[in-house]
Amino acid sequence: MSVVSAQNRQVLLDLVRWNGQIDDLIAAARMIPEGEFPAAVLDCASAQAALHKVLAGAALPGGLTAWAEELHIREDIDIEAGHEDLLTQFLFEMSTPELFEPVTGELCGRWLDELGMPV
Repeated sequence: MSVVSAQNRQVLLDLVRWNGQIDDLIAAARMIPEGEFPAAVLDCASAQAALHKVLAGAALPGGLTAWAEELHIREDIDIEAGHEDLLTQFLFEMSTPELFEPVTGELCGRWLDELGMPV
């Protein structure tokens, strides 16, 4: 893996793990040319951590929506094997609250249950 690829992978890992300010993470990820290779994997633990950020007040619901939308559209982020349907549905619902329901503490709690982690 080249240095650039390693840097790109770290940017995507930071996005998946929501390590930083969401706007900065999205901006950095959008500077990466897509199609290199699947560089990061969204797993249930990362989805749970994102939900916990909102429940703890460390992130706004709109941040969760922006995070999910960015992950949902990226070709270079895979979904954890064995949880593709669940995590894809999670991203779809979180990224389009206007089609489903607003991101609230109650919704986050339900998704934590769905993802196998009680509030």
